[in-house]
Amino acid sequence: MPFDLFSLVRSPFQSQHSRVEVTLLLGFALSVAAFPTDRIWAQRSTGNENSSLTPEERAAAKQQEAARKLQMAQLRRETFGIVPEEDQSALAIEYRSSFDTFRNALADMDEVQSRLQVEPNLTVPKRDDFFIKWCKGLEIANQARENWLLKASQLYSSDAEKYASIGETLIEMLVSDVKLDRFDPWLAPCQALVNGGKIQDEKLLQSAGFVALAHSDFDLLEKCWGPLQQQGILSPMEISLLGQIDKLRASWEREQKFREEDAKRGDNPLVEFQTSKGRILVELFEDNAPEAVNSFIYLVEKKFYNGKSFFRVEQHTCAQSGCEKGDGSSNAGYVFAGEAINENRRDHFRGTISIALGVDEATEAVNQNSGGSQFYFCFLPLIHLNNDFTVFGRIVEGQPSISLFRVMNLTNEKERKDTSNNPDFIYSAKVIRKRDHEYKPNVLAGKLYR
Repeated sequence: MPFDLFSLVRSPFQSQHSRVEVTLLLGFALSVAAFPTDRIWAQRSTGNENSSLTPEERAAAKQQEAARKLQMAQLRRETFGIVPEEDQSALAIEYRSSFDTFRNALADMDEVQSRLQVEPNLTVPKRDDFFIKWCKGLEIANQARENWLLKASQLYSSDAEKYASIGETLIEMLVSDVKLDRFDPWLAPCQALVNGGKIQDEKLLQSAGFVALAHSDFDLLEKCWGPLQQQGILSPMEISLLGQIDKLRASWEREQKFREEDAKRGDNPLVEFQTSKGRILVELFEDNAPEAVNSFIYLVEKKFYNGKSFFRVEQHTCAQSGCEKGDGSSNAGYVFAGEAINENRRDHFRGTISIALGVDEATEAVNQNSGGSQFYFCFLPLIHLNNDFTVFGRIVEGQPSISLFRVMNLTNEKERKDTSNNPDFIYSAKVIRKRDHEYKPNVLAGKLYR
């Protein structure tokens, strides 16, 4: 599947309501998330009251309902996450300042959008300049948003009763973000909400459990999902994960030791991706998966990954790329040996990068020696993949970027034919650091990519 990089670069900016699109992109959801309207509006239509109305009365009722919704939306914009100026406590002042910084970051992104939409002659250099500004704006907005959430959690923790509305704001945003695998800024807010003891509803505990899982905070995970399991609320996947918590703990302890060794050596290769949602820096585990790292660096230096789409982005699972055709059906023309059964193999956690594999048609088992150019980033620990799929690195900077990738699966023919499905993509990839030797794949089958 060919991709028009120009249209993909433009796609984040194309909107008649650019501010709303940007806020939704960052999980802010000012205009669409659920609002506790019953606290503001005493009268609500049941939908059955119009059955005996005349057409004129029904039209008037619809007009009144539209006006009510408009008023609700305006009220929401004026009250959502707001702490009154009269509150001059140190934490309240810090909170308002962080909120203003975030909104200013959104305004800066809005300006980039507006300038792009009216640019008469978008040459390649100008396009690249807009792209760089867009990605930098995303990075700044993400950082500002993370700081705002931290200040919100600190404010709520200081007085859960006084700042109950901030707690409700945090929960609303948390639920929205978890659906989109945007876990990164949420550990401290979740700890504040769960440990505060004032708000213990099902949505909070279920969403906070996913945040705990993403951050490998297994004590918080048990605290969130344990009560829900007793109530019979958890899904089969959640029950399975909770049942394997001892394995997850042991795997994480083992991974932490590996990371300590990596830090002491300080010479693992680094690869930088510029994606349609920002910069990602990846550390490669050459000592644990040399075959995969050899191939990956080789292909990066051959510029194979430039322009490749994230053709499969699946909730709570992964974001996959590296397919020549962009539909999951091809690779760089060769395969190499798998390394998932080695004694010093690494496991799957949030931010892990692993080699995608094929399935043996005869046995329907994963073919560990079918790895090539395709890889995936993990959204959560994927313990069931540890003994089959080779982990060869992890994200060390830019983790929030993958959480902004558009969910889709272009291996599905119906989705592939939908021309509105513009996937996120790798704008460029380059090696930042490598060891002093040649990186060349040991090909099991096929021909080396040239």
